[in-house]
Amino acid sequence: MLKSKFFIITTILMFGLLSIFIFQKKDVIFQEGNPIPLAVAISKIVFQDKEIAEVKGKEEVNGIYGYIVKRGEMEPYIKMMEKEGWHFVERNENSNALVFEKENTTKSVAYQYYTRWYTIFYSS
Repeated sequence: MLKSKFFIITTILMFGLLSIFIFQKKDVIFQEGNPIPLAVAISKIVFQDKEIAEVKGKEEVNGIYGYIVKRGEMEPYIKMMEKEGWHFVERNENSNALVFEKENTTKSVAYQYYTRWYTIFYSS
């Protein structure tokens, strides 16, 4: 009886502390909406040793919300775009965008830093 009471009190206390933490950090945790697709993509980079991972979500283009890489490492995304036939032109740091060309078409891909460790590219 004493062990089960201790377990229940500990569980309630931990749940309460977790709730307070999430409430306090909600602006950071939910800055990109639902954090689960980002967590899945980041786990692929960390645990599967990938350089780039797809982020799936509601605001998607062809089933993909965007791509995520380690912060400052633009090369995996540039290589992926070059495989699709796009030629890298420049990185515009003022507008946080990478500019690509394909035949007579120019495409600007916006990116944003997510936390201090990752960069998200918004595919369009």
